[in-house]
Amino acid sequence: MISKKLLRIAIAVLSLLIVVYTLGNYLILYPIKFDFLTVISESQPHYLLFIIAFFVLISWLISHVRIKNLNPKNRFLLTFTILCGIMLLWIGYYNLSIFFNTRKAITKSENEYIQQAKEDIKNDSIVFKSYGLPVFMYDQETYRKIDSIRSNYGIYLKNTGCTVDYIENEGRHKYEEIVTPYLEKRNGKDWNKKMLDEIEKLKKTELHPQK
Repeated sequence: MISKKLLRIAIAVLSLLIVVYTLGNYLILYPIKFDFLTVISESQPHYLLFIIAFFVLISWLISHVRIKNLNPKNRFLLTFTILCGIMLLWIGYYNLSIFFNTRKAITKSENEYIQQAKEDIKNDSIVFKSYGLPVFMYDQETYRKIDSIRSNYGIYLKNTGCTVDYIENEGRHKYEEIVTPYLEKRNGKDWNKKMLDEIEKLKKTELHPQK
């Protein structure tokens, strides 16, 4: 006869294993914004099915070993519950370790950018980073003029290529939080729109010069 208590425990542990394996994967993806479908996809649930199938096989084999006061069905449930519990603890520990290491790296990045922001404010040269391959539509002189407009607002633009580092991005957010009030105080309200309008006007002039 199957122990109802053991059956309930087995179902509970298996359910927790599924939840921790799938949704707990977000701890590995952090600090990427949470998206349910992405977390499920990245967790690769088919691997969990293979693991559970393997646990079922091991539990079935062990259920044939004689253990006092336990019938084969209960031996199967006990073994399966123990295996799932061990897997649950290991996955939880692994995910949390990665999460805390990521948080530590983010804190380090934020502190570095906080210090950089203070130095850039002191030098009146705020550096904003852009990503992606640069597309050159104008001549070198035009880009020099664009850089000159930015420098009038205390801005310097730096392209870092196509690689997006999510940990560094968190540091950049902290950097922008610090320099934004400074730029508003330095350049006035809506300074960014004014700067972009000047740049756009220059680009149009260069593309369609007056005859």
